[in-house]
Amino acid sequence: MPTIKRHIDALQKEGFHSVVYELRGRIDLKRLGRHFNMMLKRRHPDVTNYHFFWFRTKEGVIVSYVGNMFLVDAVEDFMNKAVQIGIAGAADEVFSGRNKGLFMGKLKQCLTHFSPKPSTRSYGGSQLGPI
Repeated sequence: MPTIKRHIDALQKEGFHSVVYELRGRIDLKRLGRHFNMMLKRRHPDVTNYHFFWFRTKEGVIVSYVGNMFLVDAVEDFMNKAVQIGIAGAADEVFSGRNKGLFMGKLKQCLTHFSPKPSTRSYGGSQLGPI
């Protein structure tokens, strides 16, 4: 799981604002990242650098985002739209704030429910460059 550690490190280094959502029901992971990026370019050009990370649990998928102060509104906007257009059956916010310690605590708590599926991608996120 060295890639998961790299995602966690990237989340700790990116901006101060963070949000975690739990997605349930039918979840289209291929559309999740692609549609978020498209929506940002069209509706939220003020969101510049950010990192996102997702992983599977038995109940669904946990998605976390970290970035600048405009990110939280953009993610909320996207999650509402994602449910409407069928990217996820439901999306519940489980954390939103500026405190890195609380964010990382919540994320680590959520990671205890990580449940990989054999022969299926079980986690991912923003593209990580070479170390």
